[in-house]
Amino acid sequence: MARRMIWAALAGCILAGLSSPEADAANWADSLFAERSHDFGPVPRGAKVKHEFVLHNRLAEPVTILGLRPSCGCTSGHASASSVNPGESAVVEAQMDTRNFLGRKPTILFVTLVTASGREAEVRLNVVSNILADVVLNPGSIDFGSVLKGQGANQTLTIDRINGRDWRFERMVSGSQALTAQLVETRRDPNTGAVSYRLDVGVKPDAPSGPLREEIRLLSNDRETPSIPIMVTGWVRGDLTASPSLLTLGEVNSTEGKQGRFVIRASKPFAITQVEGVGDGFSVAPPDGARKTLHMLTIAYKPEEGTTRGDLRHVFRVSTDIPGEPPLDLTATVHVDP
Repeated sequence: MARRMIWAALAGCILAGLSSPEADAANWADSLFAERSHDFGPVPRGAKVKHEFVLHNRLAEPVTILGLRPSCGCTSGHASASSVNPGESAVVEAQMDTRNFLGRKPTILFVTLVTASGREAEVRLNVVSNILADVVLNPGSIDFGSVLKGQGANQTLTIDRINGRDWRFERMVSGSQALTAQLVETRRDPNTGAVSYRLDVGVKPDAPSGPLREEIRLLSNDRETPSIPIMVTGWVRGDLTASPSLLTLGEVNSTEGKQGRFVIRASKPFAITQVEGVGDGFSVAPPDGARKTLHMLTIAYKPEEGTTRGDLRHVFRVSTDIPGEPPLDLTATVHVDP
């Protein structure tokens, strides 16, 4: 009996030893996310919906988001930062396109993480939608693309429902100060029960420069589908512009590093007063202080001066002396082998 107990204890230790590294790897990565699943609930066919998962680095070393991999072509992901220092947070957004599906549709966004010391793990972010057959959005979201500040822009989206004789929207909810929105009922057929609405969305002329990533919620009297989210995206361009929109430095495979340039333009002469974001291997050639309509800003990366590896995404903030013009955020990417 004693021998049997000893062998059982030894077997338990061996199994624990075999399984603990994988469990530990999953545990440290999973614990960085406050939540790892989200149910969008009932969603109209054609809608694009998104959810923000928050990663908070509780470790004592930086964490790099190496990549985002969806399990389905209907899903995509976007991270607000590529490297997250201890005590800081980043948002991993999971977006789902429902155009080609009906009914319950689960999908996964795989997030690959690596620490500065080389520990690597993959986190599964699960999202699911119940895609309705009788409510259709066309198009599935509103994308303004690039809008020149001061000019504004307008787009229209339609919502159609069959067998919705008593169905109606009661109000809209949006926290955006940059948008206008008007919802108009365009059709209500008492015989077939078909109901249609038109949603007119505009970008205000005084909308601030920068990205638009907003959501308008339409609240209805239907208990099963009480809320329909409408994604609104775009970019408001100020007088200050930069090209390329994304500076790709490529792969670094030597100590010499890589460098590239942004071209920054405005309609009137201006001076660059400050560039923020230098550090962790990234540097910027000091601006010359001259006032002119075109500036060349040189960005460089040296791997021996950085602490993180993998696919890096770094943001520089450029301030100028143009009155009322907000800082310009410039993004550079580089791949550094572990």
